Amino acid sequence: MNKPDFGDYVYIEQKRHGCDNEFYCHKIINNFRSNTWVDVPVQSPRTETIHSEMEDVCSCITCGVCETEVLTYRIKDLIIK
Repeated sequence: MNKPDFGDYVYIEQKRHGCDNEFYCHKIINNFRSNTWVDVPVQSPRTETIHSEMEDVCSCITCGVCETEVLTYRIKDLIIK
């Protein structure tokens, strides 16, 4: 799997209660290694959690929802299209 890079679009699963989860389109801003990311499926409120291990992660904005908030997600959890 290729690492997503700046400007790439990915899908991230969002938790919905009482119905099927949804996949929101996100745009990649940056990628790096970190021990802090939002767990997937994303719950409300979206919260970055500190984990014990380092992983490849990327900073993303949610397209069409909140394009001013930048959050970090683990690359393993992304659906790259």
